[in-house]
Amino acid sequence: MTSERNQRIAAFRKVSGYLLWVSMPLLLITSLCGLSGFIYISSIQTGEVDIHQSIIYFTDHGLLEFKEFAKQGLSLGSKIFFALVFFSLFIPIVYILFHVQRLIQCFYNGDIFNARALSHARKAYKLNLYWGLAWLASSFIILVYCILTTNENYDRGFNWIWDSIAFLIELGFLSLILWALEIGTNLNEEAELTI
Repeated sequence: MTSERNQRIAAFRKVSGYLLWVSMPLLLITSLCGLSGFIYISSIQTGEVDIHQSIIYFTDHGLLEFKEFAKQGLSLGSKIFFALVFFSLFIPIVYILFHVQRLIQCFYNGDIFNARALSHARKAYKLNLYWGLAWLASSFIILVYCILTTNENYDRGFNWIWDSIAFLIELGFLSLILWALEIGTNLNEEAELTI
């Protein structure tokens, strides 16, 4: 039993070591992308594209092709809108990746089913949950705004429904992983008490 457990811990360490090499650069790249987004938005020339056009564009295209859209020049309100969009995207992602990286570090250290690893998993889960719900709520408000001010909103509505379904599937998957980690932590604590 002990040799089998040690083999599993060694396997966790090996895989976690590889994931650490991926998670840390991913965390740094994400942080730099967020920072470069703020710098880019502040450097865009001021122009005639108002916040109404920015909201419609963002609803239809997201941040794709933003560079072409921004060449026209953005009003101050549009710059603030896109800065808030970047802020709402990148800050939570950085925090989620930070806790995921800490969880992987716990696995690498052999702390697989304990309170510390569970704490990082819960923090990442809660941040993802709150960020996803806030994103869906703000997307819904923008969708309602677009419905009230423009025509042909079927694609926008379907996109919001698709995003909601994808988020719920992701949330279910992450809940299952967190639940398994909680059960493993409880079983590990009970096993330590009996020894």
